[in-house]
Amino acid sequence: MAGFDPFCDRLSRDIRNSLSVAFARSLEKLQPSLYRTVADKWLAAKPVDPYDNYIRDRLRRYQQVFAQIEENHLEDVLMQALVIWNMGLFFEFHEHIENIWHRSTGDQHRALQGLIQAAGVYIHLEYGRFQAAAGLAAKAQGLLRSGAHCLKFIANLQLLLEKLSKLDPVAPPLINPALKPQHQGPSG
Repeated sequence: MAGFDPFCDRLSRDIRNSLSVAFARSLEKLQPSLYRTVADKWLAAKPVDPYDNYIRDRLRRYQQVFAQIEENHLEDVLMQALVIWNMGLFFEFHEHIENIWHRSTGDQHRALQGLIQAAGVYIHLEYGRFQAAAGLAAKAQGLLRSGAHCLKFIANLQLLLEKLSKLDPVAPPLINPALKPQHQGPSG
């Protein structure tokens, strides 16, 4: 998104971080009002277009995530994570998975760390940070391969690994047969 860059602009970073933390809390409690309250505070300040557009885009996608979770009756936080990923919400995916990662151990801990890093790759690619993406992709691939047995809820993990190895800027949807097809991605 032109003009919105959380790597170079403090306001962008503050907006992104506060919205994603509120979104993660909203999912934990299944209360969309938590992220809406934070978004409303930012919008009340009448931010200029790049910021306003980002906030409104996030609100739309957050609403779609909640709708998919409700439609699929998803209580499992890992299944919810797939919906978040498939909406192109990689920073929010990172926040959501990080909450699970902190409570995990052993192989699952490393596998989830690989997913967090994979999300980081797509965050870096979105902002043209190719060198950072490449380094993170290499780390993510190693953790995802070694922890693949803990990631069986992702039916197409191999495709993610292939796309990471090529630094393909288009993230694959993460598939699980229990999820109904969804309208996904930033333009969804």
